[in-house]
Amino acid sequence: MVDADGKVVMPGLIDAHRHTDFTLVQGLFSDLDGEELLKEAMSLYHTAEEALGESFFETAWDLACLRQLTHGVTTVNAMDFTPELGAAAIGKAGLRGVIGPELADFLKADSPAEQLADAREFIETHHDTHDGRVRASIAPGGEAGCSRQLWEGVEELRSEYPDLRLHTHLYDSSEAGTLAAGSGADDPLDLLETFNLLDERTLLTHLLHADQLDARRIADAGAHVLHCPTVYSYFQAGERTWFPLPALKESGANVVIGLDDPFWFDSWDLIQEAKHARLLSNFEYGAQQWSSYDLLRMLTIDAARALGLDDQVGSLEPGKRADFIVIDVDTPRHQPYSNLPSVLMNTVTAGDVETVVVDGEVLMEDRVVTSLDVENVRAAAKRERDRLQTHTGWETSLGGSTPPDKSILRRVSGRPLLRVMKQYGRGVVNQYTR
Repeated sequence: MVDADGKVVMPGLIDAHRHTDFTLVQGLFSDLDGEELLKEAMSLYHTAEEALGESFFETAWDLACLRQLTHGVTTVNAMDFTPELGAAAIGKAGLRGVIGPELADFLKADSPAEQLADAREFIETHHDTHDGRVRASIAPGGEAGCSRQLWEGVEELRSEYPDLRLHTHLYDSSEAGTLAAGSGADDPLDLLETFNLLDERTLLTHLLHADQLDARRIADAGAHVLHCPTVYSYFQAGERTWFPLPALKESGANVVIGLDDPFWFDSWDLIQEAKHARLLSNFEYGAQQWSSYDLLRMLTIDAARALGLDDQVGSLEPGKRADFIVIDVDTPRHQPYSNLPSVLMNTVTAGDVETVVVDGEVLMEDRVVTSLDVENVRAAAKRERDRLQTHTGWETSLGGSTPPDKSILRRVSGRPLLRVMKQYGRGVVNQYTR
């Protein structure tokens, strides 16, 4: 029995867009500019993959689950290069997740055929496992990461598994139209339509450079929009201004919120991300773009609807799967109050989450995690982080971090990243955002 007297019980939070491979590099890149960060990050992935081995990413997933749990995130929608490790980690932690192997032949050495075969194997092995808490998705990286050959394979894959969500990035660089043209499409949405990939099962991440017409097309198709606002304000979005929120709202599109990569700005607090979404939208378009209740829905039932899980989670009602969190608002920080949604979205932080329950199982109670060995996770994370720094030459201290004297990028030759540079030019790579 969970004692929630005088506290707020609400549905578990849903992080609608997450990458997890880089959990252990949090803090390394925080003070780099966006262009330098991206080059180092993409090369670091290949360095870690080859030199540090599976234990590096296994530990990253365990640490990610611990952080999600302690921040009140009960469900995550992830796109990663290590999905099998993710399925195991989420299952072990007792959390809920939708996971897709990131398909991107311009960013990985494996051919389209090899990546698609691996995706099929992942779906067959891991979809609807761990008592239904782990589900698979189909996750092409987007117009900047996929060739036409890969998109053709994705179309075939989706026809084989019509119930799965398609999770991709779209319009996240000013060259999005050029990149889509490279696959024979008029624009990024036309690219998806060409391969029968744009409908109510489609999840579109970022949309920074989409316009009013794009917003209407997305809404008409019933596709869902995964908004990650902080990353673009942290590193600046480029010449084009901002996410087309008014057009999406006017068209009735379902917009929900994700935290993206942990290395971008070192945050796991989805409540704060919702606050940032409102502040940045109000700054760009004027006050009252989203109400506090709107934001609560975006983190719960609207996100569940995007993932196709709204019959199981996202609200507290009979017949659902009992995913909920308990938040302590009976403190001087919050009392007295008269507008509960406002308190939850403006004053509460993830540190106020006391108890987390998923599928009726208590995973954290009174801020004590019961589903993971916290000390083992922390010890493994420190060990793997130390190995990373030793191998790469990153210097860290309480005052910050310093990249190696010689850039990781220059030490890694013949990698897929260089293929992208050759095919599309360095400017596109510099603006490509996971």
